[in-house]
Amino acid sequence: MSEINPSDRRIIAAPDDVAALYTGAGKQESKTGVEVELTFFDAASPDLATMTVAQNHEVARAANAACGGDFVRNEPTAEMLEVGSEAGEQDCLRTVMDNLDCRLSCLTEAAAELGLKRSWFQHLPEKTAEDLLKNLMDTPRYQAFFGPPRADMVKVAAYFSVCKSTQVSVSYTDPAHLLSNLRRLYVLAPFLFMISENTAPFNEGAPFRGHAGMHHRAALGSRGGIPPYVFTAQSGEDYIRAHIDAVMNNPLFVHYDENGNLLRLPSGTWTSFNALKTKGLNTATNYFFAQSVLWPDVKIAALKDEAGLVNGHRYEARMFGVGLHQHRTMLLITAALAYDPVFANSIDQLLKHHGFNQRMPESLKTPLLKAYDTARNHNGAFLDIPYGAGQMSEFAAKFADLLERSPQIASFEKEIEPILTICRTGMTDSKINARLFPTLQSALDFQRHYDPEIFKRRDQCAYSALERELAA
Repeated sequence: MSEINPSDRRIIAAPDDVAALYTGAGKQESKTGVEVELTFFDAASPDLATMTVAQNHEVARAANAACGGDFVRNEPTAEMLEVGSEAGEQDCLRTVMDNLDCRLSCLTEAAAELGLKRSWFQHLPEKTAEDLLKNLMDTPRYQAFFGPPRADMVKVAAYFSVCKSTQVSVSYTDPAHLLSNLRRLYVLAPFLFMISENTAPFNEGAPFRGHAGMHHRAALGSRGGIPPYVFTAQSGEDYIRAHIDAVMNNPLFVHYDENGNLLRLPSGTWTSFNALKTKGLNTATNYFFAQSVLWPDVKIAALKDEAGLVNGHRYEARMFGVGLHQHRTMLLITAALAYDPVFANSIDQLLKHHGFNQRMPESLKTPLLKAYDTARNHNGAFLDIPYGAGQMSEFAAKFADLLERSPQIASFEKEIEPILTICRTGMTDSKINARLFPTLQSALDFQRHYDPEIFKRRDQCAYSALERELAA
């Protein structure tokens, strides 16, 4: 979750007071970066006990000290830590990737020093939200949110504890660049969710044959999923105005008081940034807090200067899984869509062929919501499901052919191979996990005994990395 500067007391009286912060970075300054949420457990313990709050702090300190910087960040529950890459321009993707690889290794090595092992899966398939929330991090933000969850926020807390993801951000060049990429990513979201997923066929200890992450995200309601103005905005400026209005009217269950402290409201009680104006609390701190607790699948998120003050914005694609390759392959896909107009246009044409005409945004709603529902509830079919006017497996194969030809990623032949394999075979990481681990105990046995050296095989997907196990 985004950190908020609690001391920014500037008054935001109207949309015009923040509009200039959404104009974009310009073509020369646009950058991309990646954040990855990793989960750790004790393989020697009888119940695969999760990393504790004390261990979480120690691992984060050790990793930051070893690699230099402040790139390891807390998430709500103690088993999880997030690693952020340095951001880089469109011709610096190799630097971004290498930087993130180094930091991920640094974190896993720091955890190993305490006897902790990274989860093979992007989640812990046997742990319930209740289990994980018993180890809530001891930070004011997460304590205010979920310590314990309000009765009307229990399912939201479950999402933030159970689900882990990779997020790729781009500081868009201008409002038109923002809208075209946001809309395209939303239309692609069911497909991107599916090809990057790396879960076991279990969720909170029970068999589960859909997309667990999409299942839990549905609990976010209007503050998650697809904002309605995706289907109505006629320009980037339209989208930004609608976004600012959504921020100002976003129902808040927590806000900052006049002393910069988080105030949690009683269950069933809500306010909004606009409502806080009557108390003189319509500060920049509360505006950007209200923005930070909107969690759509493609989020508009703040950029900050060295003093922690917001000085711009980025879009953040949040639908990607976690595994061997995802932090690399999803970076390359997102960057190619953002920076290679020929590739982006070819994907738009492919989407149009599947019934998603982005030039008629109002026509997208019905087929896209249906595609979301189909992916979320795929019942073990994985890519063998409808996607718009065709099949997702057919779309995936054509997507791979177009991606492979993008000049933006021409020098990443090895790095892009895992996702090309997934798209052409339909063997997503989750599909491989479902084949190999038909029982919860088999998944947990693999967790306990797998060799962590496998995470050095970043140019493979589960289909190739677990070839021996599949042949057994």
